[in-house]
Amino acid sequence: MARACFYCGANSVADDHAIPLWVPPLVGLADQPVVHMLADEPPPREPQGPADQIPFSIPAHAELGDAQPAARLNEAIDAAITERTQLAVAEYSARTLCASCAGTLAELDAQAMPLLEPMIESQGRVYDAGEQRVLAAWGARTAYSILAVERKSQGVPKAHRRALRERGEPHGDVYVGYGRYRANHIGVLAARLVARLGDDDETGDVEGYSVLAVFGHLALKVFGVHRVTEQTRIRSPQGQIVRVWPPADEGAAWPPIWSLTEQTLEQAFSHEPFYRPYRYSEVRYLGPGVEIPVKRRRTEGPGPRM
Repeated sequence: MARACFYCGANSVADDHAIPLWVPPLVGLADQPVVHMLADEPPPREPQGPADQIPFSIPAHAELGDAQPAARLNEAIDAAITERTQLAVAEYSARTLCASCAGTLAELDAQAMPLLEPMIESQGRVYDAGEQRVLAAWGARTAYSILAVERKSQGVPKAHRRALRERGEPHGDVYVGYGRYRANHIGVLAARLVARLGDDDETGDVEGYSVLAVFGHLALKVFGVHRVTEQTRIRSPQGQIVRVWPPADEGAAWPPIWSLTEQTLEQAFSHEPFYRPYRYSEVRYLGPGVEIPVKRRRTEGPGPRM
């Protein structure tokens, strides 16, 4: 029995490559194999010394000797991996597209390629709202391909799929941004998750999805939630990711201030762009013969976790 098309539900007749086949040659990594890894939570490890309590994001320092944060991060990753497979890029795919949707995505690829090339080459420029829309649509399309291959597509609401298929842009509850990666390889991180946007049943736990893909020196971050409230705001990882969706009226300036490193890559992946800001209620403290107006901060939901 044929699988349903990811976007429209018709019978699937075409493979969708999670890593578009034209990307590896474009970033200088043609014929680069994909190492596919499945991981679980790393086993708990008791700190062996003060260095073990230093965050992985801290840069290397000679005083740390062999206990460098990057080395400890690699140890934690290796301990969490439960399965490791090497694939060709063409094998990292799934039959999830009907003929019509496959044609639509091919057109989107053609529109995005000339916009992605300057980003890959770190050419400074500002992308206008129309260009941000194309880059955002391509980013969401790529993230959905990855989620489909990883069998996590159920985490993408139908409304998000229709927005991309029918309007050629991501849904309003989706964040898309691009960054620079200091190393040069191909890799993806993908997960379904639960984001916390409030403290009550109405605005509390919200299902979502997160994808971080690295293509050479280019990093793509896509984060979507099933619903937001009117008070929900969006914030990118400061100086590391350039937001293209929702688009910025003043334009999206490329490149970002800082490049992502192996240590900060996981932080960028786990960063939740959607958050509810703090609200303030005014109270008055009574002193001897005087009232002092002050503001007391009350949270309506945690901000992004870094």
